Amino acid sequence: MSTSADGKIISRLFFSLLPVQILMVAIGSIDSIIDGTIASNLIGPQAMAVIGLYMPVLKISETINAVMLGGSQILCGQFLGKNQIERTRSVFSLDMTVVVGVSLVAHLLHANADTMDGLVQYILGMAAGLMPQMVGVQLTAYLQMEQQQKRTYVGIAAMMVVNAVLDIVFIKILAWGMLGLGLATTISCWVFFLILASYYFTGKAMIKFDRHGILWSDLVPVLKIGIPGALVTFCLAVRGITINASLIHYSGSVGVAALSALNTFGALLYAVTAGLAAATRLLVSIFYGEEDRTGMVLVMKTALYKGVPLVCAVSALVFLLAGPMTSIFFKDPSSEVYYLSKCLFRIFPFSMPLSAICVIFINYYQSCIRMKIVNILSVTDGVAGVLVSCLFLAPLYGAMGVWVAHVLNGVYTTAIIIAYAWIIRRKMPHSIEDLMTLSDNFGVPEDSRLDITLHDEAEVIDTSKRVIDFCREKGVTEKRAHYAGLCLEEMASNIVEHGFTDGKKHTIDVRVVYKEEELILRITDNCRAFDPQEKLALIDPDDITKNIGLRMVSRISRRMLYSNMLGLNVLTITI
Repeated sequence: MSTSADGKIISRLFFSLLPVQILMVAIGSIDSIIDGTIASNLIGPQAMAVIGLYMPVLKISETINAVMLGGSQILCGQFLGKNQIERTRSVFSLDMTVVVGVSLVAHLLHANADTMDGLVQYILGMAAGLMPQMVGVQLTAYLQMEQQQKRTYVGIAAMMVVNAVLDIVFIKILAWGMLGLGLATTISCWVFFLILASYYFTGKAMIKFDRHGILWSDLVPVLKIGIPGALVTFCLAVRGITINASLIHYSGSVGVAALSALNTFGALLYAVTAGLAAATRLLVSIFYGEEDRTGMVLVMKTALYKGVPLVCAVSALVFLLAGPMTSIFFKDPSSEVYYLSKCLFRIFPFSMPLSAICVIFINYYQSCIRMKIVNILSVTDGVAGVLVSCLFLAPLYGAMGVWVAHVLNGVYTTAIIIAYAWIIRRKMPHSIEDLMTLSDNFGVPEDSRLDITLHDEAEVIDTSKRVIDFCREKGVTEKRAHYAGLCLEEMASNIVEHGFTDGKKHTIDVRVVYKEEELILRITDNCRAFDPQEKLALIDPDDITKNIGLRMVSRISRRMLYSNMLGLNVLTITI
């Protein structure tokens, strides 16, 4: 996936990924909002305290999911960057197998509760929904690579409707209380999962499950990459338990209920931040696999210059709607729980932009396999920053001190990012590239590569000549240089002829790399999917008059790899 100089392709790709990434993070929050709204109105304010106490339990499951999702997504991105589809499928199969196994064990642990108070009733109702929820989140990420976002939207819409309807039926009509609340969520998760999983029975998926193709040795790098990135989720679970205890001590159950209102609604708002981080992680991992320094810089600029202002806009909206958002859960404006909740909805937005910067960099560092700084930021952002501030502020200001601690947390993490870059670069960072701390020898040097963007047929012949001239300048033999030009001309002409005919705007990005005596030609386009290797397999070998050009490219290349991911055809030819 070569990059254009203006970064427009990356910007479009980033924001095409963002909506699904936000929804992927928000899936659990959507059910929580529905549960919280209905429970607080049909059961009572105490139901919000029960949901708040369950939140840290839910975070444990999310931590396991985040480990596998983060590690497998980064590995898949790196393999896609190298156009290694079989390895990508292997990681997918491994991911699905492990997540299903872990979720079944978690289900058994949840289902073994032997008391029936409100919290345990809720856990019992939620238990059977762990597997479809965990696997569904994983599938959402892979379906996005397959350009199946609409299926995700349908699944989420169906989940919301089913959960809301069953909440009313189970609570108001059948009077099942907290057990019914959990069961409704479980059934809605199964509906969501089945809608997404049905795609893999159509035979159209490129990333397919193959239990025989699983490389269990990949589990080690998946965990090694995924654990540091998921550490923040685990820290949030620890933080939730600790803060709940602090709130109970200094402000009673009303403080826990107020925080639960934020966690129920605020988690959905945090999904914008987490969506930015997830889109960053996927694209950076692909460009990291390609050793494309320019692409990585453009991704980070897009996330920080365009994504963070989006978070600021959401933050402003939350601040302005603090009253109405509080009223969803608590109706009496004169009550203490209403006052604390409204203050929290007013204070929390100030932490969101800094939190977005932090998680973007955590996911960037994770994609670059820099686990020490990931661990430091995860622990600070997830638990240490808030708890240190709470130690001083909670005894003095109660719940209000806890709210302010969330804002100060973002100040600490931002300072750490700047300090880390200062230490690595040995100078104060003045740009995003300085903050990224890429080593000077990372990536294919500019003098070892040629990047060109084609817009029409007229540019193909000229580009072929430029490829040949580039190869000659690098000392490539005349024969290999000529072959590179022929391959480019044949494949680019074929793309224009068959892919530029739908009336949409298309481009072809060409990258030629000569590194360590290896000559690689990578052609990327945003036309309809076309696999030249699949086409070759269908050609009658005895009919030499068909697809002469494609036969020639296959014959003179040492290796030819194709993938269609994120709506882009990527063909890598080694001459």
